[in-house]
Amino acid sequence: MIAMVIVALTTAVIAYLVKPILDEIFINKNQTLLYVIPIILVVVYIIKGIAGYIQSYFMEYTGQRIVADLQIDLYDHIVMQDAEFFAKNNTGSLTSRFLFDLHRLKQAISQTITGSLRDLTTVIGLVAVMFIQDWKLALMSLTIFPIAVYPIVRFGKNMRRYAVGQQEEMGSLSAILKESFSYNRQVKIYTMENYEIDRATKSINNVFKLMVKAAKVRALSSPVMELLGGFSMAFIIIYGGTRVMDGIITTGAFFSFLTALMSLYRPIKGLANINNVLQEGLASAQRTFEMIDKKAQIIDKKSAKQLKLKQADIEFKNITFAYEDEVVIKDFNLTIPQGKTVALVGSSGAGKTTILNMIARFFDPKKGSVNISGVDIKTVTLKSLREHIALVTQDIAVFDDTVYNNIAYSKQNASKEEVIKAAKAAAADEFIIELEKGYETRLGEDGNTLSGGQKQRIAIARAILKNAPILLLDEATSSLDTESEQQVQKALKTLMKGRTTLVVAHRLSTVVNADIICVMKKGEIVEQGNHKELMAKKGIYHNLYKIQEAL
Repeated sequence: MIAMVIVALTTAVIAYLVKPILDEIFINKNQTLLYVIPIILVVVYIIKGIAGYIQSYFMEYTGQRIVADLQIDLYDHIVMQDAEFFAKNNTGSLTSRFLFDLHRLKQAISQTITGSLRDLTTVIGLVAVMFIQDWKLALMSLTIFPIAVYPIVRFGKNMRRYAVGQQEEMGSLSAILKESFSYNRQVKIYTMENYEIDRATKSINNVFKLMVKAAKVRALSSPVMELLGGFSMAFIIIYGGTRVMDGIITTGAFFSFLTALMSLYRPIKGLANINNVLQEGLASAQRTFEMIDKKAQIIDKKSAKQLKLKQADIEFKNITFAYEDEVVIKDFNLTIPQGKTVALVGSSGAGKTTILNMIARFFDPKKGSVNISGVDIKTVTLKSLREHIALVTQDIAVFDDTVYNNIAYSKQNASKEEVIKAAKAAAADEFIIELEKGYETRLGEDGNTLSGGQKQRIAIARAILKNAPILLLDEATSSLDTESEQQVQKALKTLMKGRTTLVVAHRLSTVVNADIICVMKKGEIVEQGNHKELMAKKGIYHNLYKIQEAL
């Protein structure tokens, strides 16, 4: 701020020095000032240059720091959101907010803070010089400013509208690109390349049209301001020239005034352009803060306590759950004894995964409670609850990192010996040591250097290393071939030993050894028992098993 004031003052001083240069040097032939004023002018320019550098650097630093902090806050907020949030917001849209919205906001903040404060202080300094030289002429010339406000405001509103449209369309485009790149095999096998090209082309053209409209507004801003400046300048030359001819002001004073007025053009034009950038930034800010303002629904209660257990049993008590207004679980009751394995089977949409998700509080029931060793999980902290749970799903999470770090993801302070022991227990060590760099091999995006069975065994090793008393398995072998499934089942058997386990499975052959098998239909348990008991009943489970056995 101090540097900006110095820039404004030195700019005003330069305009003011025009009066003694003309009046004293060129008209009165003052030889002393002929050498003094140029020295003063050089000193003023040096001071202005140093101050300009200081204010530009520090304001840019401040603007970038604000946005960096905002990015951190936004990322922190999104990562801490619950599962429902991610179900409603696609990855492309969320990514767009970081890459496009916050880029726009970064530009707006750095340019607006730096430009507006610098230009505003410069305008104040120059206007002061104008009033010092001739206050009547200054008042007359400033009557043009209110006329300039209207186009600035109008342009700003249009820019904000186009910016919002661009950002929304960029989110859609990001989603299209992610889908078509990620599912490229499906696109090719169904020969949908042209369809995807048409989708992307339409979205790209929508972005193009909005950007062209925004460019039109930006292009109009400058000539409109120049036109208004031209009218103002013509009027001042006529009116000011008359006052010089009448002897009211000197030639030097008039040219000093004119220099100040002409110097006003750049900062005023800058303020007009800043308004356009600001409106784009405000559109980005609006979308960013809409996201930040969304509160996570599943959070710790103020009175939440730490959950500390070495063994655990799980009880679902009168559970009712609904997605939006659609009830999918109603009056559900189930007990999973400590150290036992319970399997949920049944057709798709029966509510099996929903039940599993409620144990880790990815979703909360509308009614009823989930208790672990008699403790309602809503009364304990999310962190301590989830520290007691290991999860292995069909959607295998393999990060673009080393094998070692992928396994150690569940226990950041694990020793190398612990990681290798977990890998051996998961039957993963045998293929890991054959990789180019062993445990230090980087796996690439989504672990694309590994087979499905190998990725699943990495995920199982991660769960073994966590050593949590509760294990959740959600279709952990559904996407594997027979040979890979046998290897993974062997690893799972090691993982399940001594743990309270809930298994969700479609393939019934994978759950025949479960202590309790629950057959679900439309959110309810319709049959319950072990494999032998259910086969003897010759009910739904028996029929499903026979059908799968015959395949």
